Amino acid sequence: MAERVFSIVTRPDTGVELYEIITAHVRNLHGQGMAKVVGYEVMSNGRVILLKVRGPEEEVMPSDETLETVLDDAFVERLEALAQELVDGFYVPSFAHCASETRE
Repeated sequence: MAERVFSIVTRPDTGVELYEIITAHVRNLHGQGMAKVVGYEVMSNGRVILLKVRGPEEEVMPSDETLETVLDDAFVERLEALAQELVDGFYVPSFAHCASETRE
């Protein structure tokens, strides 16, 4: 499945709060019928949360409209206030991994 992945790097003191904000936002989006489109993963180190937005079909990336719905201004502002870094990640056709996990 084609998807856009946004990496949210937490600070040591904000990880739990960021996680709660992200999970609440994703639950809200799922309640709006976007359960097949939006998901998240917490990387093994606990410092990186991946927000994943899937496309409607195997080879089709999510539309700009979908991304704007997921990354609405109020949500992004809350994240920016707490995150060490927000990175518009990388295109992957299946499960997302941080770049550091794929380097040899």
